[in-house]
Amino acid sequence: MIFMGRLKQYESAAARQAAHRARSKARWTEVERVSWERHNALLEDLQRALNDAAKRGNVTAQECSAAGVETMLEKLVSHFDEQAR
Repeated sequence: MIFMGRLKQYESAAARQAAHRARSKARWTEVERVSWERHNALLEDLQRALNDAAKRGNVTAQECSAAGVETMLEKLVSHFDEQAR
């Protein structure tokens, strides 16, 4: 009985490593996309909640409200930095 080894799937170790990197990148890209979408949804929820609180008279929310999420975050950071001093 003669046993033969498995056929080579890759021409070289470099080709095998390149294929591994491509597979890893594809998996992480999907994870990053899902994470990015979740963070964006959370930021939109935060902005909505902040705007709702501002309409109801919350002083901090009124001070930190902004049309854009980035500006809102900057105002929140500034507000709480001042509170921490």
